[in-house]
Amino acid sequence: MNLRMLAPLLWLFMLHCVALTARPLSLSNCSKTDLTDLNETISALSLRNCSIERLDNAFFLRYTQLLSLELNDCGLIELDDFALHGLPLLQTLSLAYNNLTVVKSWSNEPLAALGTLDLRHNAIGALNEKSFDRYPQLQHLNLAANLIEQIEAGIFHGLTHLRHLNLGRNRLQVIDGSMFDGLHRLSTLSLHYNAIGLVEPDAFQSNTHLRTLRLEGNRLESVQFLRERGLSRLVSLNLSHNLLKQLPHFSFSKNYELQHLDISRNSLCELTNDSLAGLESLERLNLSHNTLSHMEEHSLAPLTSLLQLDISANLLTNLSSALFHSNRLLQYLNLSHNKLKVMESQLLEHLAQLTNLQLAHNKLDSVDWLQHLPSALNRQALSVDLSSNRLHSVDQSILNGFKLINLADNPWDCNWLIKNMLRTSPASINFARSWPTISAETESVLNIEGFDCFDGQKNLSIVLLDVSIVRKQSDVASSCEHATDEGNLTPPPLTWPKIRTDRFDSRSVIIWMLVAIALVFAALRWARRHVDRKDKQKNYRQATNHCNNAK
Repeated sequence: MNLRMLAPLLWLFMLHCVALTARPLSLSNCSKTDLTDLNETISALSLRNCSIERLDNAFFLRYTQLLSLELNDCGLIELDDFALHGLPLLQTLSLAYNNLTVVKSWSNEPLAALGTLDLRHNAIGALNEKSFDRYPQLQHLNLAANLIEQIEAGIFHGLTHLRHLNLGRNRLQVIDGSMFDGLHRLSTLSLHYNAIGLVEPDAFQSNTHLRTLRLEGNRLESVQFLRERGLSRLVSLNLSHNLLKQLPHFSFSKNYELQHLDISRNSLCELTNDSLAGLESLERLNLSHNTLSHMEEHSLAPLTSLLQLDISANLLTNLSSALFHSNRLLQYLNLSHNKLKVMESQLLEHLAQLTNLQLAHNKLDSVDWLQHLPSALNRQALSVDLSSNRLHSVDQSILNGFKLINLADNPWDCNWLIKNMLRTSPASINFARSWPTISAETESVLNIEGFDCFDGQKNLSIVLLDVSIVRKQSDVASSCEHATDEGNLTPPPLTWPKIRTDRFDSRSVIIWMLVAIALVFAALRWARRHVDRKDKQKNYRQATNHCNNAK
């Protein structure tokens, strides 16, 4: 084995020895003078909330064993050109949450071991071609939350090992073809929350190993750049919070390895049969908070590996019965906050792996379609949320056997509801919703359950009160404010939540219940006093007899 092959092994051995003999140190609320007497063998130095506006040349020259250096939130404004000179073993450098305006090497020799550089939350406005020329092994670079408006060609040319680059929350407007040229090993690129309105077609042409791309929170109106071969290995893509109005045919035809796609919070109004073509590997798709009013019958057909689908908060009024027929692996489906009036009986007949179905806040008036779920589906593993729809009555036999059926906040028919309340429903079926109440004793907020129902033109509420639960909640809330008197056997005064309601029927029920409970407590008090009186008389007679015997 020659010396060239032994060199990396010797380097790793040296780092391991340093890590064993050196020790870490953390300081906060310190000053520059506090750093002059530190032990020279420290391996990691972390300074937070200190007062250090400037670092002089060779400031850390004595700490030759330093592997990690953090100066976060220290008020740093400037580092001299060679402030980091003499740190050949430094692997991690963090200067986050300061006021730096430029990026330099800050050393007259390459920082050959540096793999992570964190410069987020500074005031960096521009980068130059020498900013990173002495970081040959850099793999993680974080420049998020700065003032960068553009990046000139060649800035990152020397960073051939860079894998993760974060430029989120800056002021970039255009991503051109030369910006990331040469970053052949780049795996994660974050460009979220800039002002990007244009991504040129060849912007990522040389980034053939890119796996994660974040573009949420920008001003994109087109995804034309996705058709280029540079993004063929992309696994995760976030396009949420942009200005997309449509997805042209075959927009994702080159992204055949994509598994996670987020296009939520845009302005998409339609999904065509070819909008998602090519996404055979996609597992998670988020289309929520758009303006989708129409999805063509086979628009989801290419997504044969889909596990999770979110189409909530759109304007859908109906769905084609064959829409999900190709998504046989689907486990999570969210259709809540739409305007669906009918669920076709064939719509879910192929979803045998479904475990979570969200349909809250629609306009459904029937649950008969639940009878047409696939026979291979494990109903005991399926949760269905049908709250806040337009259900007046249901056949409870259809609802049996599920893990959970949430039916709260529906306009139930009062006659039907009262009849069904006389029978004990399975624990998996929930009709009630929670009412916040205020305790008269502690003024804390408690929760009770009840139902809304309609009897002709009247809007009624039925409140369910469990005395033990309400009392227990009240006692827990007041335990920190009142000491318990164990010697006082007199029952505590009756208190009850103040229920905020103006409905006569609900108030009448509660008043009569309070009267009945008050009578019971009054009877208990009378019985206790009667027993105490008998005990006193008995004790008096015994004392009298004792005195007579003594005479």
